[in-house]
Order: sequence, then C-alpha cells, then structure tokens
Amino acid sequence: MTNLAISTVCNLNCPYCFAGDHMGEVGGEQPYISRETFAQQLDYLDRSGIDEARLLGGEPTLHPEFPALVAMARQRNKRIVVFSNGLMRPAALDCLMALPETHCHVMLNINAPALNPAPVLTRQKATLKRLGQRAMVGFNIYQPNIGMDFLLDVIDETACQRRVRLGMAQPCLSGENDSIRPHQYRFIAEKIVAFARKAAARQITLEFDCGFVRCMFTDDELAFLEANGSTIGWHCNPILDIDAHNQVIHCYPLTGVGAINLDATSTATTLRAHFSEQVAMYRQAGIFPECINCPLKQRGECTGGCLAVTMRRFRHSDFAIQVAEQEAQ
Repeated sequence: MTNLAISTVCNLNCPYCFAGDHMGEVGGEQPYISRETFAQQLDYLDRSGIDEARLLGGEPTLHPEFPALVAMARQRNKRIVVFSNGLMRPAALDCLMALPETHCHVMLNINAPALNPAPVLTRQKATLKRLGQRAMVGFNIYQPNIGMDFLLDVIDETACQRRVRLGMAQPCLSGENDSIRPHQYRFIAEKIVAFARKAAARQITLEFDCGFVRCMFTDDELAFLEANGSTIGWHCNPILDIDAHNQVIHCYPLTGVGAINLDATSTATTLRAHFSEQVAMYRQAGIFPECINCPLKQRGECTGGCLAVTMRRFRHSDFAIQVAEQEAQ
C-alpha cells in the first residue's frame, strides 16, 4: 500500500486532521503535484508491483489537472482509489464517473453533524448518489461521545456501498490536532458495537482503519462484529505517503520521524524496511504500558495501536526525529 498525496489544498478544516503537520511543512508555492513528478510516482508503483493509484491530499480532486492524472494512472492499468471529502469539482466527478465501477473506488469521508453544516452534507450526498457503488462512506471518530447513526440514513438515501469505514483520529507527533486518547478506547468500543448492531439490522457492514487495539473490545463484542461481516485488522505499519515533491513519509501522523526522497530505485519493500528500522525501538511497546507484556502482541495478533500514540506516550519524539534526519542524509 502506498498513498500519493497530489494536493496540499483542502476545502475543509477538520480539527482532527492528522495531515496537518506534513501539510504545514510542504505547502506554499507548489501545492499541486506536477505531471512529471506524478509519472515518477507511477514508475515507483510499477517497480513495486502495486496495481492501485491511491490519491489523497488535502483534497485530491481539487488538483486542477485531476482528470489528466487519473488518465495517466489508467494508462498504466492502475485501479483508481480516491480519498475525498466529496466536495468535488464537476470535472473531477465526471472523470470518476467515466471509469468502470471495478476500476474506481472513492472513500468519501463525512464528518459528524457538529462539524458538517447542512449545505456540506447536501453536497456530499449528491456526490455519493452520482458515484453509487463506486463510493463508500468513511467516518473518523475524534471525540468519544459522538453519534454515527446518521450515516446509515446517508447510505440508504444515496445507494452507495453498504459499508462504513471507521477510523479513530490519531495524533500528529506535534499533538496539535484533536485526537482520541487511549483511556477513551473502551468507551468508544461500546459505542462502535452499539452502532454495529444498528448497521447489521440494515445489512450494513463495518471496516476498521488502522490503530485499533484488540483489548478495547470484549470477546463477545468481537464475536458479534466478526459474525456480522466487520473487517478488523489490528495493524499499524508503514503506509508510505508520498507527497507532491517526492518526499516519502511513514504515514501522516509520523511526519516528524523524517522523510526520505523517492528515487529511481525506490520500491515499497525498500522504503518500508527503512521506516520499520527507524521506529523499531517503539514497536516493542504500545499505547498502554501493559502492551509490552501482552500475549496478543507477542503473538502478533495486535500491534499495540497507533505508533504516533506510543511515541507521544514516551515523549521522545525529538530523539526519533534526529536519528531519522541523519539516516536520510
């Protein structure tokens, strides 16, 4: 898996945005990727045997040449995956609608009503209606006591995929974004299971993003989730986000660990090995002190949660950043 960040521009300002640290570093005069740089990134995907072009930002569909970039990726036989807030320019939406359903997937993130004015949700639902089975709803939990039931009505109304991708807002290393704290995980798990029961009654399944931990759910809760089609992966690995200037980072929350340049020999395997070595000392721990002795973690059944949370627990980010910069030189 690799994400290509083709834009630093966004038309929303979500308080939990985990890309804030990185966008603050690389924005400015060149907020959009060039065709030449994008072609280099497609070369990298080819070398790595990756058959998807996963486009994100910022808001990727705001790139003025978005249709041209999609066409370049399709010429390489890449499946197009877009992470969007749904507030797309008409040309971008028309471009995605022209793709076969099997070659296009749009993860459309919708915020809770407190962050989402009615006109924004109206536009998002219109986008979902047009995309239909090309799109699924994503939702980031950034506060523990947050309602998700409205998402079920959105899915019924728009006839998009009957799935919801759930994520928990993870902290940037700077800690400047809103995020969930480990002591809130159990409470959130109870809310997720209650939501899953309502979703299951309407034949809607859940998919879990990275950063969840096994111990936040009881055995009975996990059995229910799995029996009703939920996809749960207790993973936290180098995602590999590549920005518009060919800088590669572990993932957005770990921007401070240090970036390296994408070159003509880089592959996903070599880049993941680099970042895995960078953070190996933290992988031994987890978001809770108990993680280090947890049998589930020792057996590889849980990775111990988001690495950014672990690193902030130790408050040794400066040390990790310094080492990363030295190795990247």
